[in-house]
Amino acid sequence: MRAVLVGVTAEDLALRRSRGQDHLDEIWEGELHMVPPPTWDHQDITTELTIFLGAQCTRLRLGRMCVQAGVHDPADPDRNYRVPDLTFVARGNEQVIRRRGVVGAADLVLEVRSPDDESYEKLPFYARLGIPAVLIIDRDTKRPELFRLAGAEYQEVAAGAGGWLVIEELQIRLRRTPRGRKLVLESQDNAAVRAEI
Repeated sequence: MRAVLVGVTAEDLALRRSRGQDHLDEIWEGELHMVPPPTWDHQDITTELTIFLGAQCTRLRLGRMCVQAGVHDPADPDRNYRVPDLTFVARGNEQVIRRRGVVGAADLVLEVRSPDDESYEKLPFYARLGIPAVLIIDRDTKRPELFRLAGAEYQEVAAGAGGWLVIEELQIRLRRTPRGRKLVLESQDNAAVRAEI
């Protein structure tokens, strides 16, 4: 379902914000997208990814991983932003971190894709900001898709030997299990550091 809200004022948005009702809302070039709360399965995947990737970032001092941080267009931060499930900012790029989230190019965003969501529709926005990589994981199939910025658009990265996708920014590799029921993540520096989601 898609809805356009007519006559929503700045005061209406401020009221939603004050009540904590807006933490998943996105504004696309001035158009409000009210995202429903994620399902239990969606949140379970996001939680497991946060635990594994957060520990990886801390252990290797890679940078900061944040859950549901807004990613804002610097040209119009109040009227153009998206809220990916996870946002990674590499060490040395912390200048993009603001109280409200990230303003400009994070180093990687991760979307857990649920049926009928807008994960793919967000790609042009992320490309315009210059975010080098986007990882999309399907909630139901656990299929990971890695997109790398090539010029002004993303190109999907093909899996390598053994079906592994390498996420250089996080120094991990990931793939579905042979029967496709789970997603396996491994640290590139130590295969014993792994998780199955």
